[in-house]
Amino acid sequence: MTDGPPPPPPAVGSAPGPNPLRELLFADLPAAQARSVFANAGDAGRTLVALADAADRHDPAAARAALTSAPGWNTDTRLHLQAWSLARDAGVEAGEDGRDVLGVVVDMGLVDGLDTLAGFDDGSARDLNHTGTAIVWEVPDMAIGQLVRQLLDAAAIVVAMGGTLDGERLPPPARGHTMLSVLTRGGIYVGTGPIEAISEDPRGGPVIAAATELLQTLVQRADQANRPR
Repeated sequence: MTDGPPPPPPAVGSAPGPNPLRELLFADLPAAQARSVFANAGDAGRTLVALADAADRHDPAAARAALTSAPGWNTDTRLHLQAWSLARDAGVEAGEDGRDVLGVVVDMGLVDGLDTLAGFDDGSARDLNHTGTAIVWEVPDMAIGQLVRQLLDAAAIVVAMGGTLDGERLPPPARGHTMLSVLTRGGIYVGTGPIEAISEDPRGGPVIAAATELLQTLVQRADQANRPR
């Protein structure tokens, strides 16, 4: 019995498979999923469940009331973004601060898979490597906080260039492409294109540079933390 021919290599430009944890970075769970995930999350969870209920009923008045009574979100930006995602689904429009950059997700479609880096306004960061490893940084750190702020500030150009996504979020970028997802109270702004073109663009280049510097520092800190003492 002879072996069959080897399977063909993946087509150039096909999208690598994303890490399941990536979906949580965008803080845009639909009402039913948010209700399940945050059911036992204390005061913040009760607010999100109330917002999920308001979203199901398309009840903007109830959503505004839930936002008004919400606990402080300064220690977890993703909860704040999730709250506003549900509020928008309920019919609430963000105000003058709706375009403030609260988070950035940078996807890189590489030959071996998808790499994803995220930074949030609370100074936290995530690195999801195509190998399946992850770095979750939530400890207050001045240096990393400054690099996250640098990334958020650089990504403001994506907000200035266009409007929020209308409809479902875009799939991960194909190999050789990058996608910059900028998270705001008003929704998600996206810039996407070939990695080389975005990196050399005077608007996208600073975002990629800031993301690269943050990634390098996260990896260094993770290596230091894992060294034998």
